[in-house]
Order: sequence, then structure tokens, then C-alpha cells
Amino acid sequence: MRQIKINSTEGSEIVLVATAKDYMRVSTSEDDNIITRMITQARIWCENYISRDIVSKNRSYYMPETNGIFDLPFGPVSSISSVTSDGTAITYSILGLDNESIELDGGPAEKIKVTYITTGLSDALLQSAIMQLTSTYYDNRADFASDQKSNIESIPTDVRDILNSYKAMYL
Repeated sequence: MRQIKINSTEGSEIVLVATAKDYMRVSTSEDDNIITRMITQARIWCENYISRDIVSKNRSYYMPETNGIFDLPFGPVSSISSVTSDGTAITYSILGLDNESIELDGGPAEKIKVTYITTGLSDALLQSAIMQLTSTYYDNRADFASDQKSNIESIPTDVRDILNSYKAMYL
């Protein structure tokens, strides 16, 4: 089974609390902590929806086996720290436009572990999606129970429309 793990978060949120408060027309500082958590929650939801890191992260990716060519999830990739097969460092080539594709020089291998850092994404459309989702969470905080799975229909249409353009497409 393939596994992906976040070792650490390298970057910071692309939406500031003050910006989100302006967007939501919140003038008090009493809810700053909850808004901060909602910004993070919205960003994580967006990252999972588009399968890309919005905030840069250090990640590890494990595969029990590969034919020698594979893609790293949650790119674009900034740098690769290590690639090992059964604990031994192996050589590789980086392919693709966003450094997401790897070709092992030795071909097929088993027990592959790749440690890498993603670049993260930051632009006005992603900021807008995160602010809209944060606003939805804030305005409907009684309706979004933490133990309940987020229903795709409960997410604002504009957020889905913005994020759909960021989803990775494989041909």
C-alpha cells in the first residue's frame, strides 16, 4: 500500500487573519483564534480537494514497489532530499514540468521511500477560495461538526469552481 506522510509544514498560511476578517466583515478580535483555525481547516480542505500543497511541506512517500517511473503526490516539488530502496540510497532522474515525476536509474525497485519538499501554491484565486470557505465555516460553525465528514455539496459553488482549475489531470 502506498503511503504519504507530512513530516513538517514549511510555509505559512496564504490568507492572513486580518484579511479574512476584512472579507467576513468581522471587527472584533474575540474570534481571532477560531478564525485562525478555520483558515487552516479551509486550506487543508482545499489542498485535499486539488491534491496539491498550498502551503509548502516536507513529505515522505512510500511505495512497496514500482516499475521505476512514478509521480510524487501533492506537488509541485521544490526539492528531493532522498530516494531509497529498502533503506539504501538510489540514483534517479527528475522528469516533468513541476519536478513531480521520478525515474529510477536502476529501473523497477521495491520498498521505495522518497523524502521531498513541495513548493506550495499562492495566488489570488486560491486566497479567494480559502476566504470563501473560511467565511462559510464561520457563518455556519454550528452546522460543521468536527466529527462529521465535509460534504462536497456544503461547499460554496464558487470555491469548487476555483479549485477545479487546480486539480491535477492525468492523461
